[in-house]
Amino acid sequence: MGHTAAVVRGPGVSRFASPLLWSLAALVPYAILQARFLTRLLKAPETLGASWGSQASWRRHVARRAVASVAGGIFWVACALASAGTLRLPRYASEPVLGAEIAFVIDASNSMLTDDGHGRRLEQAREFAARLAAAADGAGLSVVAFRGLPATLCPSTRDRRAFEDALRWAGPTVTSSSGSDVGAAIDEAARPAFRAGTARVIVVFSDGNDTGGQARAAALRATSTGASLVFVGFGGQEGAPVVDADGRPVLGQGGRPIQTALEESAMRDWATAGRGLFVRADDPGAFASVAALCAGAAQSLGRRRDVRVEVDAAPALAFIAMAALGLALALSAAPYSRSVRPETRRIRKRGEKSNA
Repeated sequence: MGHTAAVVRGPGVSRFASPLLWSLAALVPYAILQARFLTRLLKAPETLGASWGSQASWRRHVARRAVASVAGGIFWVACALASAGTLRLPRYASEPVLGAEIAFVIDASNSMLTDDGHGRRLEQAREFAARLAAAADGAGLSVVAFRGLPATLCPSTRDRRAFEDALRWAGPTVTSSSGSDVGAAIDEAARPAFRAGTARVIVVFSDGNDTGGQARAAALRATSTGASLVFVGFGGQEGAPVVDADGRPVLGQGGRPIQTALEESAMRDWATAGRGLFVRADDPGAFASVAALCAGAAQSLGRRRDVRVEVDAAPALAFIAMAALGLALALSAAPYSRSVRPETRRIRKRGEKSNA
């Protein structure tokens, strides 16, 4: 079991204590000072009594200095982000596929015991998972069942009998915790670390009645590990009574029976966040779509695939910072005029005659 370190912050510690935010906050006085400087710089020719032509040239110089000030701000932001190391950029890399793992995440909460007229949702989910496993020959299979907390019933295995036994145990007795925390279950399925080059698919079976509120964030985390996500929804559009493991109606506030329907919009949102697939279990082509994805992962051994990885953006930010600094220095140069005043011409002529 992995351990998660928790950082406890006191009430007096503000989120603005981040070094990055303090660095970016320095842009406020910088902008104020630059604005005051440019205002005074613009009025310099009027103060010195310059001609209209020299004033027009000076305005162009001030405009260049304004652009230089913006470039200086870009330089500072790029340096702050690069030093913080918080910004990452996506890129694609090719790697050989050395293995395939498919995790089946099954909602075993009371709402999955509801019968919408086609059998209990949980029974439909287990049957769906068994058929998918048969189509993914050669892949490692695992089972995670969840209610308020997730439980791994079967770690990754190629023993089909062990997998089938674990699948039968996926029910409301797997944990005594109430609720339905989809996010925690996705995290549990994505937690095992596999060697590089492993094609991973996480298939979530649920009616979408999540009580944890972290399913979308968990989908993002799972995708960042390279896993492909599939959400299979069970239930109808109309609410149906929820029963417990003994078949008794589950009552809510006021003693009224609780009814649940398929939360399709929520599950579609999770799939979108994880760049995955959502299907309704009762759609005619649902099984074929998911089976093709699982079989494709199982049959990809020995092939190459493009994987999306996130790399540190510091080198790119350093390039941007240096380019912005160079632009700021170039635009900050003093104005240069090619016109020579008559007094200067007379002095030069006298100098030439004396040298002759």
